[in-house]
Amino acid sequence: MSVAVSMISEFMFCPLKLYLREVLGVREPMRPEAVHLRKAYLDFRAAAESITRKLEDDVGVDELESMLMEDLERILGDLNEGERDLIAEPLVFEARTMALRIGRAMNILGGQCDRVASLLFPPLIRDYPIYDPSIELHGRVSMEISGGSYHPLKFRTSLPPASGVWPSDSLEITAQAILVEREFETEVMVSFIDYILPAERRPVVIDYRRREYLFDVLDDIRRITEDGEVPSVDLNPSRCAGCSLAEVCSREGPC
Repeated sequence: MSVAVSMISEFMFCPLKLYLREVLGVREPMRPEAVHLRKAYLDFRAAAESITRKLEDDVGVDELESMLMEDLERILGDLNEGERDLIAEPLVFEARTMALRIGRAMNILGGQCDRVASLLFPPLIRDYPIYDPSIELHGRVSMEISGGSYHPLKFRTSLPPASGVWPSDSLEITAQAILVEREFETEVMVSFIDYILPAERRPVVIDYRRREYLFDVLDDIRRITEDGEVPSVDLNPSRCAGCSLAEVCSREGPC
């Protein structure tokens, strides 16, 4: 049975949650705001690149921000008021900071809009499906291509830790990197986690230690999903409080 890359973060959060979903078939409540935020963020990025490639040399930051905000309004236009209120704030912040980045790059590079766009917006492939039967792993990978190198990206709608990235993000992006390596016959040295809320990108080095740990975790996941093994977990009240399956777990879980 092939393991979905998305199972890795779930396992790292709580193996019992993975057991409930994949073995007992419990469905967790949808979080449409996270889906909408990710899509709007990527659509806005594409719109910002398009705007940048058409800029006049003397464009100002205020004019840039106005242009970006106009496209952002269009992107958010299909959402209902409740959905819009949940995701608008971080994207407005992104539009303002994007205007500053584009304006600064235009000044430094003397108004070469195509060069600025290529610098700030490397080619992006969104949600490319990859399945590797040799390691029984599959997933949809977003990646940037820069200088002939592939850099998988994971977009997170949660806040990052004080430094580095969350272990679950690190391991999931490692799995995506391995899929990219096998699909495109290349080597991935660095991947990135884009934390949307603070508009911050953090690198993940795809080193030997992470690769080894990933395959250990994949074996643990298969023992749950294929063999039906009930995982033992140490209860963590703060983590359980934030779990969407907490109520079901207390009622149906084996603990």
